[in-house]
Amino acid sequence: MKRILLILVQVGILVGCVFYALKYLDISKVLEILSRVSAWKVCVIFLFQCLITCFASAFRLFVLCHREVPYGTVLLAQSLGQFLNMLLPAKLGEAAKMALLRRSLPGGLAQITEIVFWERFSDLNLLLTLALLSGALLGNSVLAAPLAMIVGGLWGAVLVLKLWGVFVESLLRLLPGPRLAGYLMGVARALRERLSVGFAVGLATLTLPLWLGSVVTHALMLSWVFGLDLTLVQILAVAVVGLAGLSAPATPGSVGVYEAAMMAALTAFGQPKEESLAAALLLHAVQLAPVLLVGCWATLRVGFRAALRLGQDKAEAQ
Repeated sequence: MKRILLILVQVGILVGCVFYALKYLDISKVLEILSRVSAWKVCVIFLFQCLITCFASAFRLFVLCHREVPYGTVLLAQSLGQFLNMLLPAKLGEAAKMALLRRSLPGGLAQITEIVFWERFSDLNLLLTLALLSGALLGNSVLAAPLAMIVGGLWGAVLVLKLWGVFVESLLRLLPGPRLAGYLMGVARALRERLSVGFAVGLATLTLPLWLGSVVTHALMLSWVFGLDLTLVQILAVAVVGLAGLSAPATPGSVGVYEAAMMAALTAFGQPKEESLAAALLLHAVQLAPVLLVGCWATLRVGFRAALRLGQDKAEAQ
């Protein structure tokens, strides 16, 4: 029932976005703008985005796995996970990725859960950093406030584990079901043992190129391809808003959500609606295309039904 409700909400968001575009925008002008775009420039940006999507993110995961998993397996798991996350609700891709990787890790499900946590947590921290930077440069950090609350809460939980981990584990032992208690204790222990200043700096160093690369992708598309009259600070702010919309799993691939976020940011800086939508559509396509390509490769290697079963296996293992 929850899955049906989620699908209905997603369809509703998509319908609303399409209705707004058809009613309030000149679609023929949007298509005309897109037809004038330089194909070779878009290809350059696409290849650059492929490096970020296909290799930089997989290398970070490879390092987080202590290099205990073959890089080919990491690339396969990351590609499959991104692909399924883009198409399906409930982050099934994360479950499939975890199920693939834990076969090669001695710590099993608890260890891979800790690894995926650091992946997502570092992404949130970098997004918050970029949001705070753009807000400080523009003199308005309101957009970063909700994200700061989430990240601050997670940091609080991680520090509690680091400082009072033994006490937390004693509380987890009281949970009903030894299997669940053992799993959570394993995750808590892994988080506590890994966290250090050196680890945090290393993880930030691995994550920074991913997000800066995405900002560069936005900058190239907006300024180099479309020639929009934006300052570097404005481009950073637009990129942050767009990346936040891309990270929101409201619809498959954030279709509609990303375009709405980008249009809101671009029009706030005085850009025409039709040009803003054209830039948002092409930017979204450039960012999703590498995920589709490597995802199709990973799905052919694993099999779509097998990938879905991997997610189910992970859920049952918990």
